[in-house]
Amino acid sequence: MQFRTTTALAALLALGALAACAPADGTAAEGADLIIHGGPILTMEGDAPAYVEAVVVDDGKIVFAGTEAEAMQLKAGGTEVKDLGGKLMMPGFIDPHSHFIDSLSLADRVNVSAPPVGPASSPDEIVATLTAAAKARGLKPGELFVGYGYDENLMPAGTSLSRDLLDEAFPNNPVVVIHVSMHGAVLNSAAFSQFGYKDGMPTPPGGVILRKGDTQDLEGLVMEAAYLQAFSALPLPTPETEVAAAKAGQMLYAEAGITTAQEGATHAAQIAQLQRIAKAGGLYIDVIAYPFLTDIDKVLEANPAASWGSYRDHLKIGGCKITADGSPQGKTAWFTTPYLTGGPSGEKDWKGEPGLPVPAMLAATKKCYDNKLQVLIHGNGDAAIDFLLQAHEAAAPGDLSADRRTVCIHCQFVRPDQLQKLKAYNIIPALFTDHSFFFADTHILNRGLKQTSFISPMKSAIALGLRPTNHTDAFVVPIDQMMTVWTAVNRTSRKGVAIGPDERITPYQALQAITVNAAHQYREEDSKGSIRRGKRADLVVLSADPNKVAREDIKDIKVVETIKDGKTIFPAS
Repeated sequence: MQFRTTTALAALLALGALAACAPADGTAAEGADLIIHGGPILTMEGDAPAYVEAVVVDDGKIVFAGTEAEAMQLKAGGTEVKDLGGKLMMPGFIDPHSHFIDSLSLADRVNVSAPPVGPASSPDEIVATLTAAAKARGLKPGELFVGYGYDENLMPAGTSLSRDLLDEAFPNNPVVVIHVSMHGAVLNSAAFSQFGYKDGMPTPPGGVILRKGDTQDLEGLVMEAAYLQAFSALPLPTPETEVAAAKAGQMLYAEAGITTAQEGATHAAQIAQLQRIAKAGGLYIDVIAYPFLTDIDKVLEANPAASWGSYRDHLKIGGCKITADGSPQGKTAWFTTPYLTGGPSGEKDWKGEPGLPVPAMLAATKKCYDNKLQVLIHGNGDAAIDFLLQAHEAAAPGDLSADRRTVCIHCQFVRPDQLQKLKAYNIIPALFTDHSFFFADTHILNRGLKQTSFISPMKSAIALGLRPTNHTDAFVVPIDQMMTVWTAVNRTSRKGVAIGPDERITPYQALQAITVNAAHQYREEDSKGSIRRGKRADLVVLSADPNKVAREDIKDIKVVETIKDGKTIFPAS
């Protein structure tokens, strides 16, 4: 319903808004800071698109949303008036799941993704891209060199990136090329040596190590638990460069209209780094960090549970992150039925495996529940989602539907019966419809069309009364909220295959997943996610209204401006 007020009520609202802005000494207020008008303003209040003509902002908060005439009553000498010029404004986007910490290092890494995300369609093109970047940067002997975005599924048949290919191009440098799933990487010999890997080493439980032929020599790719020793040792920006790196990383989010971001699997050293950055004033969007299972105890030692869940300098520790399995495109997701194409190392009857030891995951879930901390459990395959439900049952006997805001991260291959349990247990599905474009063709080969067609079933989840969110898992895929909305609305693969067209949702429902529903996921529904008096002035201006363009054109909508707490953060001044 469109917001309307009577003249008398408008006057009362104006007086109330000005009173809220008045100085403590009782002198007259100088009026609101900002009035925005001149284009449709989508409030995201209610179950259908609702618009107002103007928004008034003071001290970083919305103090009025309604007609232009009534808004102008709050104008004073110092009030800035912004004209949208016919463009759409709506609440700033809230990122339900990504890996913010990687944005600090992205500028130092080389994009070797396949088109349309990157330039490399073959292992030779990956090496050529790395070689050109190394030359341009003046890479010194012995210096670590990192690429990202490798997807073996998009390489020509019978080819893959290997240790030997990287050794030939970089004999004097450790090289790590991160897998597109971010759950593994291809390393060369120097990198294996630097991070403590050796030929013949055993594969750790929950890990994958590709071997050369019938030998025990390392072929190059390590995944899941086998990747952790390299992942945890990848260098972070230094204390001297970390604030600048964080400001640059945040701009990737701001350019996409995001005003709240997630750091979705945080080690203790990274928590400490984010806290230093925040204390130094280096954050201008809100960042919510979730300590990873392996580091929860360390983080709790330095940050008592009572301090979690509250912002300090735009940073809060949101809860615990547990990774129950891997990725379906990497064939490390955990299923109840076998992959049609075998395992990543040619295993027969391969169903995937738990991402971490089951006892450790159960214990961590119980500890976090006992400390009243939110729990995010990554589960892609249906066996991993079964585990999530079992862990919840074990950690919360007799109180299964309490409002814990437990989240099933990705929840890609959830079954209909599991959706029913998520609803009964009050667990939030954080879905990932970008897979329907970027990886669905691979999923069809590995899992079949029927199962693939039900990935990230937004429509079914909404029909059950769940409040699903939708994410990019950046930097698995680029941060692009209009692409995320497009995939939820269209569900079309790279090859043009319709992926479960009966699970398509409306543009408005897709926007709810990255605004009001995401705010609910973070327990921030009272301050974010919609345009309403009293909420924070986190806003985004778009070149067009996703609700009013052709469905196939949604991905072409551009972010024109991003506003955080009433201040423009993109484009940067």
